[in-house]
This record gives sequence, C-alpha cells and structure tokens, in this order.
Amino acid sequence: MQVGELVELSSAGRKIKQNSQCYGLIGLIVRIEKDGNITNHPIKIEWIVPVANLHYPMKRYEIKKVRGIK
Repeated sequence: MQVGELVELSSAGRKIKQNSQCYGLIGLIVRIEKDGNITNHPIKIEWIVPVANLHYPMKRYEIKKVRGIK
C-alpha cells in the first residue's frame, strides 16, 4: 500500500466493532508510519463522508484497495 491509494474496509476490518463509523466508506491513505515502535496502527486514513472527513489509523489487515465496478 502507498500514500494516495483509495481503500475500503476488508472483511476482517468490518468484523471489528470499533470500525463501525467506516462501513461502506472509501478512504484515502494520507500517511504511513515506517517505525513500528511509534504506533500500533501505522496507516493513517482520511475517510471520505458527505458531512465531514474522518481521520482514523488502521492496521494493514483492516483495509483493502478499492476495486473497480465489475
């Protein structure tokens, strides 16, 4: 994953009750912390919602890349 990619919750991320604010949303990766000692959630994501943008840190397994419409 790289900064600037669009992401959504993975199935593992949807199972976590703390991520309920992000269900069905698309997010943009704004920063990735390289040092694992700084934080347990190194990927900073700006979730795009109609009312306001939400900023939540996530682990890699909680998100996946947004795929195009099939």
